[in-house]
Amino acid sequence: MIDSFVLPLEPNETYTREGFRLGVNQNLFSALFSPDHLWVHGDSAVGKTHAMHILVSELDSAILVTDDEYELTGLEAFSTVVLDGIGQWIGSAEKELQIFGLYERLVRAKHRLVITSGWKLERLEFVLPDLKSRFNMFSCYHMLPLPPEEQLGFLQDLVKKKGATLSTEVGRYLLRHVTRSQFGLVQAVSRLNEESIFRNRTISIPLVKEVFSL
Repeated sequence: MIDSFVLPLEPNETYTREGFRLGVNQNLFSALFSPDHLWVHGDSAVGKTHAMHILVSELDSAILVTDDEYELTGLEAFSTVVLDGIGQWIGSAEKELQIFGLYERLVRAKHRLVITSGWKLERLEFVLPDLKSRFNMFSCYHMLPLPPEEQLGFLQDLVKKKGATLSTEVGRYLLRHVTRSQFGLVQAVSRLNEESIFRNRTISIPLVKEVFSL
């Protein structure tokens, strides 16, 4: 059995299913864990990378590649290969050829390719028409951002799990001035909780300003 890998290494303990809010993306995990080749696209900070870490961590044989300089040869040994941020490979004939070769080897091995992008396929300028045509056959999932109130609820739930509370006012301030990314919010809450305990203070707007130098 081949273990799951993430390249380059990331803080996997924060990329968990428990720390991910589906919200309007109720069918996301069904798409992620289907056997189809998959193209996932959506705006920045909607949780694409977080979702890919969940996918890889829950499979026996998977790899997540986030660096376009990483060698793709041999990755067909994994049953699922995830290329996070495909835009960094597109536009270079050499890199597109590497992906094309990887895809063909995965198909022969009856393995799967999952790709994330900030844009729809049609908006990317491919050098190789054949690669674009292959990607056109992929299943497609559009990840949507959580509505504002859903983001607030997610944030308050994160704080509650730490044994603390977060007012609506402070939560909205965090969302306006720190981050709206699900992963970013997980990190922000962890840092705020640590600082709150260390300084023996409640989580408040003044504390947020101090911790994040706002």
